[in-house]
Amino acid sequence: MTEAIEFSDADYADIFQIEKIAAAGGGLFEDPYPIWAELLAKAPVHKGTLAECMGFPAERTGEAFSVSGRTYYSVLGFAAASDVFTRKNDFSNLAYVEMGVPDFLGDTMLTMDGLRHRKYRNLVQEYFQPDKAANWWKGRVIEDLIDELLTSFESQESVDLNSQLFARVPLHTITKGFGLTVSEGLEFHGHMLESAQAGESQKALEARGRAGLVLQNAIQDRQARPREDLISQLAHADLEEEDGKIRKLTVEEIEAFCRLIVFGGSDTTWRQMGIALFALLNHPEQLADLIADRSLMETTILESARWYPQPLFPRRVTRDTQLHGVELPEGAHLQLCLAAANRDPSRWNDPDSFDIHRPFRRSLAFGAGAHSCLGQHVARMELTVALNAMFDRFPNMRWDPSKPPPYLTGSLIQRGPGELHVLLH
Repeated sequence: MTEAIEFSDADYADIFQIEKIAAAGGGLFEDPYPIWAELLAKAPVHKGTLAECMGFPAERTGEAFSVSGRTYYSVLGFAAASDVFTRKNDFSNLAYVEMGVPDFLGDTMLTMDGLRHRKYRNLVQEYFQPDKAANWWKGRVIEDLIDELLTSFESQESVDLNSQLFARVPLHTITKGFGLTVSEGLEFHGHMLESAQAGESQKALEARGRAGLVLQNAIQDRQARPREDLISQLAHADLEEEDGKIRKLTVEEIEAFCRLIVFGGSDTTWRQMGIALFALLNHPEQLADLIADRSLMETTILESARWYPQPLFPRRVTRDTQLHGVELPEGAHLQLCLAAANRDPSRWNDPDSFDIHRPFRRSLAFGAGAHSCLGQHVARMELTVALNAMFDRFPNMRWDPSKPPPYLTGSLIQRGPGELHVLLH
């Protein structure tokens, strides 16, 4: 038995629990989509935090997204949100700095812009290209992992795919890609989640410190003895400074890469895997079409990401400007509601419906511009391999009526599935 399956379902269910994660982000909203649709029908841009625009107290958007004295605007239209991502002179990723994200993740690509962002991203970019996803990640990690996990429960009649598969695949994939063991990945993820939930407190600092200790031994080992993993790549990469000097990354800089990609990467992909299955099992006629014609897999994955993405991204206004008829002052914070933008009826017919036969149009599920999702091709490969393998082995998979019904829930920042109990045979 390998580490991929030796930890109990409870270990994963405790960490990868959408209600627990959402509690740190303003609390649960059962289904905000109807309210977002009403707001979008009135205008693509509104003044106020997303929660305020919805008629709730500002803090329901999340503590970091509702700072007293700061000016906020919410962007719900597709064209408007797309413009924000691509108008780099008017809108900045530095919103994350003012939100205190560096206190949690460190100095990461998330808070960088311009040339500095490009130089740091280029250090790992090659490992996240489509060809690497299809070869290095798929062959090195993903295929064997998914085969092993499916084999571990294939004799069972009923399973919770949230804890028994979806929580495990992204965590194991990204930790192995970076060169960490699954036990290290679980410990690191748990400490980071504890830090996020503790806010600005001594407890949060201590949890973040424990997460750093998990990484430091691995980083120092790769500095001395490089292997074929991403920590080794970062430990021996050459970074060109603004003055042209070349240097190696510090341990803290490598830690920051790990905090951003290992913590963030496993979290978002886990949720998207469950969302895709939820949508398919609730549309059995489309599931049958997919099982019969696997060429539909790519559009299925992209449609599930359009239909139910991570809802909210921040940006900062860098100079006085206008966005779709609304005057925006320098220093204001924008809250891009990608969940609403991805259901904009001016771009998609019947946008609230999940439809794998929908003619493809680019959504904002993976962002856009220079800060588009670094790991999107690896995530899409994980979904492709997992869904194909599941439906090959269990073509009669369906919801287990003896268990609580499946659901999607979450905050205005993070949304995803609860338990996903299915009958396999």
